[in-house]
Amino acid sequence: MKHWIFYLVILTLVFGCQSPSKQNLEVNPQLRDSILTYLKNVDNNKNKLNSLKKSFQFIQQIENDSLQIKYLKALDYRALNSDEGDYLRINSLGREKSVKYKDTLSLANFYWNLGDHYLNKNQSQEAYYAFNEAQFLYNQKGDLSNYAQMLYNLALIQSQAKDFTGAEVNLIKVAEISQETGNFELLYKSFNLLGITNYNLQNFKISIKYYNDAIQASGKVKDSDLYRAATFNNIGNVYEKKGDFELAIKNYRKTLSVKDLYDRDPYLYAMALDNLAYNRLETGELQNVLPDMQEALGIREKIQHLAGISISQIHIAEYYRFTGNQTKAVEFAEAANTTAQSNRNNRDILASWKLLADLQPENSYTFTSSYIDLSDSLQVEERKIRNKFERIRFETEEVLQRAEMLEEERTIIFLISSLIIIMGSSVFIFYIQRSKNKSLKLERDQKIADEKIYELLLLQSARKDEGKREERDRIARELHDNILTELYANRMNLMFYKYKVGIKGDEKFGQLTDNLMDVEKQIRNLSHELSNTYFDEHKEFGDLIQDLIQKLQLERTHKLTVDDSVNWSKIASNVKMHTYRILQESVMNIQKHANASFVFIKFSINEEANKIEFVVKDDGKGFNNNKKPGIGLKNIKSRVQDIKGKITIDSKKGAGTKISIFIPINT
Repeated sequence: MKHWIFYLVILTLVFGCQSPSKQNLEVNPQLRDSILTYLKNVDNNKNKLNSLKKSFQFIQQIENDSLQIKYLKALDYRALNSDEGDYLRINSLGREKSVKYKDTLSLANFYWNLGDHYLNKNQSQEAYYAFNEAQFLYNQKGDLSNYAQMLYNLALIQSQAKDFTGAEVNLIKVAEISQETGNFELLYKSFNLLGITNYNLQNFKISIKYYNDAIQASGKVKDSDLYRAATFNNIGNVYEKKGDFELAIKNYRKTLSVKDLYDRDPYLYAMALDNLAYNRLETGELQNVLPDMQEALGIREKIQHLAGISISQIHIAEYYRFTGNQTKAVEFAEAANTTAQSNRNNRDILASWKLLADLQPENSYTFTSSYIDLSDSLQVEERKIRNKFERIRFETEEVLQRAEMLEEERTIIFLISSLIIIMGSSVFIFYIQRSKNKSLKLERDQKIADEKIYELLLLQSARKDEGKREERDRIARELHDNILTELYANRMNLMFYKYKVGIKGDEKFGQLTDNLMDVEKQIRNLSHELSNTYFDEHKEFGDLIQDLIQKLQLERTHKLTVDDSVNWSKIASNVKMHTYRILQESVMNIQKHANASFVFIKFSINEEANKIEFVVKDDGKGFNNNKKPGIGLKNIKSRVQDIKGKITIDSKKGAGTKISIFIPINT
């Protein structure tokens, strides 16, 4: 069961951690160089159309989706203003690859560019759809900065389509996010467009407030004087609409007071100049009004600002009507209508028809009818566009709701899966911990058993020593009380016998009695030594080592040197027990396998390292260190590990073996 769970977990980790086979993460250098060369040609307007097509052909040859998306994004941006068919093929492939690779941010970027493309083509509905897709994706990924930019683009299109309420809702969101992210340029734009939106809703007071907010936000934007100049022009429009021409003139002059405005922004300069001249006309002032209007018209014609050209022509027509030059007024009103028609500028078409109806009463019905028909059709078209925008928003919200529901379902599934995994992991960990605890308990029991074995060895040694001591005492008593007494008695009898028989001066007899006295003296000394307290002490670990060597007959079969300078009484019993077993195993290995004639055994204390150094060295046949160790060496290493020691084995074939073991004293 234990092995089954272990293998299951290993397989889960292995297959769970495997990633899908990776595509080649590099582009062929020749292919890359070709792409970069043609992209550079596009940047330099060098045969741009052909370079775009060639780049696209080479990019399609890239096998790695991620890298292909990267190059497609670079090409997509450059192809924005190119042939529509070419651009849509590039953008479509980019979106297709982004969906396949699940690259949400790249997909949003392609939709952003697609929206810009349609906006440049004045296809507002298609642009709105693309920007709406982009804002949904950026919002999904939590990219607030780009999400806010897409909302601004949507509001801009809504404002142009006169969906002012929808635009205002989006712009308020943009302002909130821009303040949160510190994007002051976008904050300025959102306040400025909010001002324009409320101007069109005729909420003039609110419009002025938003314009003032825009001026305040522009203080933290680069080239803020241009932003303020544009806002002052817009404020002038509000006062002009209210009929407060003096305040309008004051704000238009603020716009024109910006240094080098003509060079930096001729579009704004011409607009402010024309607005200033027209408002001066409204106050009845004529001095330099026509020259200023003509200058503005000239600038607009130079920069090909068609919407500006038609409004300048209308203002000049108003000037001639004011001064009584009917012919010139009609001429410029008709020119304004022609320009507006060519540009499909419905605002100026209506304004020019209204002006022509006033200038030519005989044709008033025709112009008025055209005005009403166009106005009605525009209202219907604008209503359709607003409805379509609303439908797109609704569908997006519906998709968002479905996505949220799916996200909730995924969250629930994730939580349940996580709970199952946690519970399974807990059971597995509990099982492993339980097994580990059993193993630790067995190890602890083994250590206790080893210590008991050592204690039994000491007890056995002590009993053996006690038996030897008692035997020595008995022999000593026998020598002293029996043999020595007998010898003494026999020597005394000899002395009496000498005096009895009258033997005098016999050297031989005297020498024999002296020898008996020496024997008595030696037996007495031997008896005292056998009963001496030196031999009454129990044997310690050093004696056990000597007994082991004698038991294994190592000193009889090998030239043996033992160096023991350790005070074993201060060493823990488990260390001594393991040391005893390691020595036992080492000596047996030497006898069985080494074929050695010399053995050196050393025990010493390294006081600085607080370790016992234990060395066993022989001059046997040795072995190859790369060879798989036998059971004996495994047992030695295991015991060294148990007492947190370190072992080094130095052996070469034909050069003997040296085992060095370092054991911490306080294990």
